[in-house]
Amino acid sequence: MQVNDLAAPAPERAARYKICTPRVAHQTIDGETVIIDFDTGAYFSTARIGAALWDQLAGGATVEDLIAAATLRYNGAHDLIAGSIRDFVRLLERETLIAPAAEAAPSPGVEASPPVPAPGAETPVFEPPTLHKYTDMADLLLLDPIHDVDESGWPSKKP
Repeated sequence: MQVNDLAAPAPERAARYKICTPRVAHQTIDGETVIIDFDTGAYFSTARIGAALWDQLAGGATVEDLIAAATLRYNGAHDLIAGSIRDFVRLLERETLIAPAAEAAPSPGVEASPPVPAPGAETPVFEPPTLHKYTDMADLLLLDPIHDVDESGWPSKKP
């Protein structure tokens, strides 16, 4: 799934987001984030820049925080960076993996972003983040008995 064909409005600049837990679980390993939506059985993956953006969103960063950090970290046109990040956040929201946070959490800001290259080091080129969606195991994930438990966990069944 690419982030370029979205019809939703652009994310608000100062909005903070939260991961839609416990329905959504995620893990980042070796620069790739795997995200599972237990309500639909779909799972997603994003790597490199997308994984870094996901981690920053989970930490309370705003869209503007993401753009500022990426502008410092990567070589690329500001408009491309800003537009790609807004599209990526919009896609995460459309897939209901994230939602605007009700309360304003402190932002980790630019300091929580990947480190800025050292002077003289080559600045990596910005590549628009992608989110890949997989539904091939949805039926199996939805058959898992974990869906039949309440928030206290196994073996407490939902009423």
